[in-house]
Amino acid sequence: MAKNGKIFKLPVGKHAAAPEKQPEGEIHDEPDAAEHPALQAVPPPRISKKVYKIAAILLAAILLLLVLENWENLTPGNIGNWIRTKAVGLGFGDGYPAELAGSTAEAGNFGASGGNVYVVSDTALTVMNGSAKTLFTARHSYNNPAVSVASDRYLLYNMGGAGYQVETASGTQLSGTSESGDITTGAIASSGKFALAIQPVDMASQLRVYNKDGSLQYEYDFADTYVNAVALNSDGTRGAVASVTSRSGRLVTRITVLDFSKTEPVAEYESENNLVLGLLWTRDNRVLAVGDQAALVSNGSFEFEAYDYGGREVTALCLTDSRAVVSVSNYAYGGDSTLLIFGSSVQPVEAALPGRAVQLSSAGSKVAALLSDQVVAADLVTGEVESYCESTADTKGLAMADEGSVYMLGVREIRKENLKVIPAEEELSSAP
Repeated sequence: MAKNGKIFKLPVGKHAAAPEKQPEGEIHDEPDAAEHPALQAVPPPRISKKVYKIAAILLAAILLLLVLENWENLTPGNIGNWIRTKAVGLGFGDGYPAELAGSTAEAGNFGASGGNVYVVSDTALTVMNGSAKTLFTARHSYNNPAVSVASDRYLLYNMGGAGYQVETASGTQLSGTSESGDITTGAIASSGKFALAIQPVDMASQLRVYNKDGSLQYEYDFADTYVNAVALNSDGTRGAVASVTSRSGRLVTRITVLDFSKTEPVAEYESENNLVLGLLWTRDNRVLAVGDQAALVSNGSFEFEAYDYGGREVTALCLTDSRAVVSVSNYAYGGDSTLLIFGSSVQPVEAALPGRAVQLSSAGSKVAALLSDQVVAADLVTGEVESYCESTADTKGLAMADEGSVYMLGVREIRKENLKVIPAEEELSSAP
């Protein structure tokens, strides 16, 4: 019960005793902190000024490294987009597996950028972080969607149609339609500039390069060859184009290197009976092309050399900032794969896999390969197979989150698995 603002405890029993009265004028002496050390306030732990200095130096070093690596693309828009992406990514989802938005997605529209996974389904582009938190979703109505990604920018376009849009964490940056022909392929640069190859009615192909705001910057006509691959440098000022034609009954691929401030090509190279499947403009300004019969590697002057696969079948490929990785097999429909890792030399680093690779993905200094029942990862420098994880039968897409984990695309869901180091005394075997 309470009386005059004081609380009294009732003893257990039928009746409560009256509270004991204090004699008038007597002051009750409460224990103070000096008499009872336990009542003294414990001061918060003090952090040394040296710790603050070290933290500040490390933060400054990280910021300086980011600036130096991205100096060409350091614009207010890019900085703001990077901050928004990181801010939105600070949170936790419900974890993997995560349900696919839409009814289906192709393996070629599944990948990872900055540790986040992206997927383009038949209805939307979805980007999620490492805990399956959705960072953003962009709807589309394309019947054959394709995507190109660079520095948290996503160029989404309708292959064989006319629509395109550029998406970031802050929303749709622009959208448009190609009125002069259907889109055959596209690419976006870290700067936000992007290129679309189209098929006009009056020529074989045309390359159109757009500024970040969607205005047309550059056009180049291909009178007699059909563009099937485009690659841009990081600031979108130069690019490489792969196009094909037929000559005397033989397929001919032409690599055209362009400076978007000039009307004439910087360099051209032709390769017979070799269809280019992937094209890369490297960080150190070279061009790598993965063909179905040979890989093409240029130097800084865009002089190309070819590496012939010797009749081996290409089963998968992936492109990094500075390397092209291609999986080849001696047999068309079976047999283990060998990875050919091309960097600055036409002579590749090789990695023998314990199975046939159907998908490849890279992060850091590692490349992962999806086999029939497992994923294995190899070192890009040494070619050594170092780690693995199990996969399920419905896995059709692979994307490395980082050097130690991978995302996998199933029929209706996205999964994430950690890679386990292969003990030195053990050896992975091929699936029966």
